[in-house]
Amino acid sequence: MHPVLFSIFGYPVHTYAVMIATGFVVGVFFVAREAPRFGYDREMVLDLLWWLLVMGLVGSRLAFIVTNWEQYYYPCVDFEYYNSLKIDPPLTEPDCFRLIRFWQGGLVFYGAPIASLLTLFVFMKREKLPALPVADLIIPYLALGQAFGRLGCLGAGCCFGKTWDGPWAIQFPRHTMPWDQHVAEHLITPAAELSLPVHPTQFYDFVTGMVLFAALLWIRRRRRFDGQVMVSWLLLYPVARSLNELFRGDEDRKFVTEIVVEPLNRLLGLEPGAVTFLSTSQFISIGVIVVGVVLWRRLRTRPLTPAAEIAAAAADPN
Repeated sequence: MHPVLFSIFGYPVHTYAVMIATGFVVGVFFVAREAPRFGYDREMVLDLLWWLLVMGLVGSRLAFIVTNWEQYYYPCVDFEYYNSLKIDPPLTEPDCFRLIRFWQGGLVFYGAPIASLLTLFVFMKREKLPALPVADLIIPYLALGQAFGRLGCLGAGCCFGKTWDGPWAIQFPRHTMPWDQHVAEHLITPAAELSLPVHPTQFYDFVTGMVLFAALLWIRRRRRFDGQVMVSWLLLYPVARSLNELFRGDEDRKFVTEIVVEPLNRLLGLEPGAVTFLSTSQFISIGVIVVGVVLWRRLRTRPLTPAAEIAAAAADPN
């Protein structure tokens, strides 16, 4: 695990931020290259992508803050009480800037696509151009960016899995999030050099992200209606995410309710008593699938908008 790749003039460059930036740059390159084929001006699309990045970060950060408010409220207003809740490192003074230090981790992925899709539709309405075709253009690279982001999670040590002694289990060093949680749960002592072995859930999510990216590109080449790629993501990603949640062990993700399904735990090789459902992301996934089904039924009979028609609308200032 390498939370910091290198330093520049004494300032650390975090793996998490680098992976997010890499995924965004790769996505921008391909979306900008393909934009004219869909009838959109490349400069307009680049402007849209900038706003999607900004609002995606804002949305994912807000989602994390809402689900983990105590990590940001107490360090700012009562850091001594916060120190009583955490293992390491203790705070010596109030810290109200944790809210904006997203490069150190603390993003909930679902917040990004929700905020970005809302931004996309507002932006395209302002441009007086159809939003669904450009959503179909961009959405596969959302899956690609998510995959890169999970490699950042692996480097940062967040979003880790439940304890497991299987052949591809991984361990994290001292003062990482898995190590802190295992010490707090009295699974290891503070003298331990490594956390217990856990499922590499970050890598699971990376693999499913790459598979979803390939599937969405395949669907995009064969799409029959505007919005088909977007709706496919709304239906496919929640399933993959909910399955991966079964193996997650980090407390930051939170639960709407805690349901233990022992037969499923035994089937998956999880410890007896491990919570199976319903994490916050699984709960959100249900809503996303419902939205996907509704949109599929409403959009599936609409014809594709020709690229020439979009280009003509973009060229007409009125």
